[in-house]
Amino acid sequence: MSPSASALLLFALSRALVVMVVLAAVALMPIATPCGERCHLSSVPLLDALSRWDGEWYLGIASEGYGHAKGAQTDLAFFPLYPALMRAVGALAGGSDDAYLAAGVLISNVALALAAVVLARLIVLDHSRSVAIASIGLLLIFPTTVFLSAVYAESLFLLCAVAALYLARTERWPAAGIIGALGALARPFGVLVVVPLTVELALRRRFSAAAMMGIALPLVAFAGWMVVLWRMTGDPLAFFTAQAAYRRQAAAPFAAISDLFDPAVYGDPFFIIGFGGLTAILVVLSWRSLRASLAAYATVFFAAALSSGTLTSLLRYALAIFPIFVTLSVLPSPWFRRIYIVTAATSAVLFTAMFALWYWIG
Repeated sequence: MSPSASALLLFALSRALVVMVVLAAVALMPIATPCGERCHLSSVPLLDALSRWDGEWYLGIASEGYGHAKGAQTDLAFFPLYPALMRAVGALAGGSDDAYLAAGVLISNVALALAAVVLARLIVLDHSRSVAIASIGLLLIFPTTVFLSAVYAESLFLLCAVAALYLARTERWPAAGIIGALGALARPFGVLVVVPLTVELALRRRFSAAAMMGIALPLVAFAGWMVVLWRMTGDPLAFFTAQAAYRRQAAAPFAAISDLFDPAVYGDPFFIIGFGGLTAILVVLSWRSLRASLAAYATVFFAAALSSGTLTSLLRYALAIFPIFVTLSVLPSPWFRRIYIVTAATSAVLFTAMFALWYWIG
């Protein structure tokens, strides 16, 4: 079986497990209270369960555009690519709330399947087929894997990031720039993809006009979104203000890390400490195990997550740091991977059920 076919098989098996856990949780367990202003966005159990938390924001943007607010929180904290695709696909199915939510779930899962295939192709440029398959499997069982199938932009950004780096590795720079630009419009940190792209170009030492354009395009897309925000609100950095209402703002990581030991901030920080610490170790080890552009990607996105002002979403942000799973796959000791597999898979079942029941997991 080819790496691409194996990637699709792992995708199908992991998503089947997510669906089973979600449906079992909502059928057998009570929903947490309070669960927000709108506990149920859909009468379809699977759509409803996969639309928790940020799903309501994405639904509002897809159906009515920007301009929603709940207290100090506004939808300007969310970047436009994912809800724009939800709107485009959902409109084809009638434009109802269920249509937009179904579009979000479809986009997330199609993007995840494609990301798995492209990631397999990227990994085999430097490593064996078995490393590629193992890396994808380790990613798909990460504790917060439910976000990759929910109404969140995680899978879409993952696809953009992996594809941009793969296209750069195969020296298709204009295409890498276009996909990188889409990534810059998918997530607030997305524009940082220019860092590994620049490192990849430096490794090749062939500074063509096409390559320079490819690196510039994510910056242009990000600047374009700031212009749109300026036209909408008069503030080109409105998303920074909006992020602050979610306790997310650019800051040195020391306070966020020290907060982990404050029970008033984190009642149960052990998962964040454990898997966050593992992520940090793997980011450091990536500089010994991976190509410099992948190690740079892992470093810059992990640093961005640490510098967001809070670590409450660290385990969700880690899903996009795909090089750590490659690093874990190439470690010489199999026992470390076995411990991870058991711990991560068990945690994934727990976290998936918790997400479906309106508990915060990231």
